[in-house]
Amino acid sequence: MTHYNRAAIELFGIPSGDGAGLARDPYPLTSDVFRTDRTTPVPADERPLARALRGHEVSDAEFVVVRPDGAARTALSSARRLVGPAGQALGAVAVVQDITERRQADEELEQVHKQLVVASRHAGMAEVATNVLHNVGNVLNSVNVSASLLAERIKTSKCTRLGQVGALLKAHAADLAGFLAGPQGKHLAEYLQELAGDLAAERDAAVEELTALRGNVEHIKEIVAMQQSYARRGGLIETLDVRALVEDSLRMNEGAFSRHGVTIIRDYRDVPPIEVDKHKVLQILVNVIRNAKYACHEGTGEKTVTVRIRASNGSVLVSVIDTGVGIAGENLERIFSHGFTTRAEGHGFGLHSSALAAKALGGTLQAESAGPGQGATFTLTLPLRSPESSDAG
Repeated sequence: MTHYNRAAIELFGIPSGDGAGLARDPYPLTSDVFRTDRTTPVPADERPLARALRGHEVSDAEFVVVRPDGAARTALSSARRLVGPAGQALGAVAVVQDITERRQADEELEQVHKQLVVASRHAGMAEVATNVLHNVGNVLNSVNVSASLLAERIKTSKCTRLGQVGALLKAHAADLAGFLAGPQGKHLAEYLQELAGDLAAERDAAVEELTALRGNVEHIKEIVAMQQSYARRGGLIETLDVRALVEDSLRMNEGAFSRHGVTIIRDYRDVPPIEVDKHKVLQILVNVIRNAKYACHEGTGEKTVTVRIRASNGSVLVSVIDTGVGIAGENLERIFSHGFTTRAEGHGFGLHSSALAAKALGGTLQAESAGPGQGATFTLTLPLRSPESSDAG
């Protein structure tokens, strides 16, 4: 090995001292390299650089590198042979990317999926599984976008230009000073500086996407944990502040709101505590707020969802007001019917089940709209005292 950067020194445990020039040890790596099972060692002659020297082209080979300090990092490597103008082999170049955070995110996502299955099974209700899957699915869209962007950036990375520079220098190794002083060589330093800036920008963009990816995975874990909490309490009547339920439902949808550029406005007033089954209320609010997001996304104007909380005549009213596509007059009476939907990908039971849940709580769920393009208002009205607690008294 003749050349390697600082990241390679850190990843492969290359002794410091001659990182910028020729290394005294022809193979100075001190880190251990394993296959993805983390137990099978990869011999030096089977690693990407050695294979490329033998004429093989290696693309996206994944390994686990254990540094001298014991830290295990997952790496993705591609390598190819460097060929001179006359077709002679000059050497090989390998590009190695540390993808540890991406793999950790994948593992966490798999673990969250297992928790999701357990949560839905314990809840024993199809509505819980549907809501969790839908909420997680919203965030998974963001995860998929980040992963796709990272994959695309890796494919189009400018790091291959380093190999071209290496090949150029090798081709003029006999008179390197003369080449650097010539019309082509004198621009090499400037080109390398620009390339370094491009690679730094690629690195920063990848780190930003990985940060967003991890943030979305954490958000999925929060959704599952919150839904598990509500599922355990299903059927239990509690006295609580409805504003806390509204905030939970907003948190479950915040990833989708951010992705679609929808602004949330909170218009809360002090209201008395209510006696209610919080699990059923959360199901209603999540459905209504999610529909408001869809309505704004499909609209052409300002994307705003206002959540208003008021108290009136022994009840608490939660209104979700959107500036979306609106509802035609002939659909207002049918919108809570089972199977009715105006969205191509809709299933038509979200609002129906929400209306039934509101009725079971002794309340109502109503819709208002001035017509297409005028937005809509969905209002959940709940009594201060649960019918079940009143019957018990």
